Amino acid sequence: MGRSVSTHRHAVETIYLHDVVPYDAESWEWDDFIEYIRSILSKRYPSLSECERWQDREDRIILENQRAEVSVSEYCGLVAVCLAPLDPYNQLDQGWCDRVSKSFRDTLHKAYPSSALHKLGRFSNGEGVFAPINRPEGVVTSKEGVLW
Repeated sequence: MGRSVSTHRHAVETIYLHDVVPYDAESWEWDDFIEYIRSILSKRYPSLSECERWQDREDRIILENQRAEVSVSEYCGLVAVCLAPLDPYNQLDQGWCDRVSKSFRDTLHKAYPSSALHKLGRFSNGEGVFAPINRPEGVVTSKEGVLW
């Protein structure tokens, strides 16, 4: 059974990025990427503060406020940055995420215009299929790399 990048189980918005950190990156390259994500999102949403914990085994929570959390996960060079309510059953938490989801997406797409992907779907083996947001008719990306 194939698989794809993990996403936060309660994500309201998920941004997929490809080739932002080399697949065989050194740990400091990954740490620099995480710090940059924290920086741009904290600047956009001053209520978010740095945190460090895990949801399940693959989703690293890097930012939070009283209403939401931001997670990052990676698989074979594909990164998922997710915005999720702290309590998915709390209407205030869900409402905050719904309200900021478009600007969250726009902030990350602006920071990584050539790396942002749109998820097209999933093969029956579980592997995700993606296309660049700036050229939706062009390249389709999977965990194996770029397919023409």
